Amino acid sequence: MTAADLAIANPPAGDQDAAIARTRRHVLWLTLILVVTAAAVLAYRTHALFEAELAPEVMLKSQTIAEFLAGDIERAVGYGIPIDELVGVADYFEAERAEHPEIEFIALMGPDGKPLDIAGAYLDEDETIGAESAARQLIAGGAAQGDPANSHGFYLALAPVNAGSRTVAAVVIGTDSHFVRRQLQELAYDVLVILLVALFLAFEVAVALLATKVVAPIDQLVTLMRAARAGDLGRRIAYRANSEIGRAIGSFNTVVESLNERYGRLGRRIGDGVAAEVKARFQSVGERFGLAAAGAVAARAAPSVTDVRLPLFIFILAEELQKAFLPLYVRSLEGSISWLSPEILIGLPISIYMATLALATPFAGSWADRYGTRPIFLLGLVPAFAGFVGSALASTVVELIVFRAMTAAGYAMCTIAAQGFIVQVTASRQRAQGVSSFVGVLMAASICGTAIGGILADRVGYRAVFLCAAALAVVAGVLALRMLSSDTAEPASIQRSRFRLADLRLLLANWRFVALLLFAAIPGKIVLTGYLFYAVPLVLASLSASESEIGRIMMVYSIVIVLLGPWLSRFADERGHSWPMVFAGTLVSGLGMALLYFRADAYGVLAGVVVIAVAHAASISPQVALVPDICKREIEKIGQTTVLSILRMVERAGSVIGPLLVASLVAQLGFVDGLAVIGLGIAALSFLLLTAFAGGRGKREA
Repeated sequence: MTAADLAIANPPAGDQDAAIARTRRHVLWLTLILVVTAAAVLAYRTHALFEAELAPEVMLKSQTIAEFLAGDIERAVGYGIPIDELVGVADYFEAERAEHPEIEFIALMGPDGKPLDIAGAYLDEDETIGAESAARQLIAGGAAQGDPANSHGFYLALAPVNAGSRTVAAVVIGTDSHFVRRQLQELAYDVLVILLVALFLAFEVAVALLATKVVAPIDQLVTLMRAARAGDLGRRIAYRANSEIGRAIGSFNTVVESLNERYGRLGRRIGDGVAAEVKARFQSVGERFGLAAAGAVAARAAPSVTDVRLPLFIFILAEELQKAFLPLYVRSLEGSISWLSPEILIGLPISIYMATLALATPFAGSWADRYGTRPIFLLGLVPAFAGFVGSALASTVVELIVFRAMTAAGYAMCTIAAQGFIVQVTASRQRAQGVSSFVGVLMAASICGTAIGGILADRVGYRAVFLCAAALAVVAGVLALRMLSSDTAEPASIQRSRFRLADLRLLLANWRFVALLLFAAIPGKIVLTGYLFYAVPLVLASLSASESEIGRIMMVYSIVIVLLGPWLSRFADERGHSWPMVFAGTLVSGLGMALLYFRADAYGVLAGVVVIAVAHAASISPQVALVPDICKREIEKIGQTTVLSILRMVERAGSVIGPLLVASLVAQLGFVDGLAVIGLGIAALSFLLLTAFAGGRGKREA
């Protein structure tokens, strides 16, 4: 390859970019299809294996327990106590049954097959024939006939009680066959959740690898080849890989380095003994084509939004692991505050976390502007890691509150640094797309973290989940060290304005802004933290739901937001229905909190989560869209970014108030009535918002 080869006619730049984009999409989709297919096959095989093995294992366990209990009864009978005069048998059986949730009843059957002592819910009258017949046959010295392993929905395990050489009784254990089905159903749900997490994780990893190993090198090669065609031959690509892309880049580098080396040799041969005109023409050629006697300059790939996606996803995933069980974990800790009710104490870690997050975010933004986004992201992982480890080791609620506040500070630093990185590496026309990518990563990590955190808590315990979060924070740090560029600089055109009380006073003088804040934004946050983060785990736990079930139900909120949010926002923008959407969202979210009043079970909780998610998907983005309309004069004075920042900062007061407000009413009225009162109150606030909207329209029409 020669310099002339670089100037061969190429397709237009637009066609090349489109081809690269198509290649990236095809490779990404192929990767995801392969991952989903492999995970689906693995999930199917795992479920089939458990289905084949679980029922026999449950039966074997019940048979072992029956034989153990029969042995204890035999020892008592061996002391000469008649089988029908034994005392305390039912209590002994009940203590054993309490440790095994799959066992419905344990019965001691006499020689006639009738029960002498029973623990648990025994069979109905028309269901006893098979079990008692099998017991009589066993006591008579024969094998149990029929199909006792599935009698009226029960797996029956029988063990003889012998007195010398004869059988005098039998221990019968009835295991609920539906227990096996429920376990398989739980397993299927968990496998589906793991499949979903694997899909999101595979997507993020594929995007990162595709960007760093394929798209960025190709983009850089195309860019420098275009530059070479235009006459710039002084830059080579700092990339090496044993792949087709690596070999293509190596060929390009060889040509560029060869040209620069020849230019350098020619310069040395010319030396000082030639005419000034010749040297000037020689230097002119070098400047024209970017050639240098010292050799080609190594050009590195420019940083992009994809550089921060994977570290941010892993970190947010770590933080979201606790969401499904945090109130339950608080309730399990020691310590109390005399002037606070237990309900408020449970909500306090959530409120302190939200307050710390709100207070730390402005400082984190200022630090990121001053010291750079990469150092602040890495520094933020330090308090986050310490908070995760401390939360795992906390023995009192106060200790947990301190460590959760540390985690909040780290979260603020990492997320604001990630946002700043995205703003720095994107052009102004692509900035909205970059921010959308940031929100997408947050929602995907929230879905995965909430669900997988519930599964882990159910299997390994609360403290172990916080340690897993700490490990993920370390992984995020390693990825950030490798993927985030250290030479990004804040563009001169992007300046963050400092928060001033005068700006807040200016906005609070706008009654429509205050109405939006008090009657929509703050109530929305109260619903989010008060209902979803605080009430849902506690209500479901009171209904005997496992942590896995809690995580799955809470995960639905983020899924609905992801699926409906963009569509509803686009609908509001196209139709100009921002005010009605905000009103409807506030009204419906309040009613969603009250649904538990009509159905106080897991389905009622799920319905509330879905309704609130739809309401927030419909109203959150339109709130932002309303700001330019209702704050035109304020935006002219202090800028739209400052106005939006104040809106987001002040609305977080609702995040702090939410758990404490719900806890206060729950302590007085209980969950059902307390949530209904708050929900109806928020629904009533929506009509005040409607009044502000109607008043605003009247003034505009006048």
